[in-house]
Amino acid sequence: MNLHRRIEALEKRVTREPIFLLMPAGRTETPRGDVLALFSRAFRGDRTPEVELIARSVSSTEPNGAHMIDLARALLNGPNEDP
Repeated sequence: MNLHRRIEALEKRVTREPIFLLMPAGRTETPRGDVLALFSRAFRGDRTPEVELIARSVSSTEPNGAHMIDLARALLNGPNEDP
């Protein structure tokens, strides 16, 4: 199976269930957008308000027990490599 078909298959399984972000002060936030769209923005380095929420969060609860937002947080807050 090629990558394009795998991505299409994932997109078909994406739900519109909300994502809950636990913030440092204990409150929760719900970013707009589906998991793949948010992950894609984080991967590209886009600093939208939703991506900033993910970067500042300490954990998340996603539909189906997924961990894409946790991975996005790790990408956003990982070590910066200066050339």
